[in-house]
Amino acid sequence: MDGRWLTYAELAGELGTSAEGARRRAQRGRWTRQRGNDGLARVLVPEDALDGQRPVRAPSVRSDRAGASSESLSLIEALRAHVATLEEQLAAAEARASEDTAALREHNATLKAELEHRGAEIDTLKAQLAASEERTTATEARVTAADARASEESAKTAQAIAAFEGLAQRLEAMAEARRPLWHRLLWRG
Repeated sequence: MDGRWLTYAELAGELGTSAEGARRRAQRGRWTRQRGNDGLARVLVPEDALDGQRPVRAPSVRSDRAGASSESLSLIEALRAHVATLEEQLAAAEARASEDTAALREHNATLKAELEHRGAEIDTLKAQLAASEERTTATEARVTAADARASEESAKTAQAIAAFEGLAQRLEAMAEARRPLWHRLLWRG
């Protein structure tokens, strides 16, 4: 049987279809298939299957201006002008981005310096707070000791008052005992 061994991708190129379309065409035609040394599947395509099956290809675009119409030339010039405008806009955007990046870096440096300054202030305030708490604790201890001493003194004062009242009663009794009897009887009451 005459024919050419082609991969599905090559057959798709010959037929002007997709690789899947080429595979289905090979199945419909019951063409012989085998795997090549490179691992790709190949089909034996009969010569008559490719006759008249060449895909319609778009004409190649010529790079010279001799064959181009004036309309094409004006379109090309408009596109070039648009590309130049876009390049200018891109350069301006890159410049703005560069400026914005520099401004952000400067702002970040300022914030970092302020943060370090605030950190130092916070550390100072923490030290002051710790010292104040120590003074408060010491003051509370002195107040507690003073309260204890005041309680002791209050108890001693109450004992002294009770002792003085007892002494005053005894003195009064002694003074009463020293008065003459007639005076005691008259002034009783």
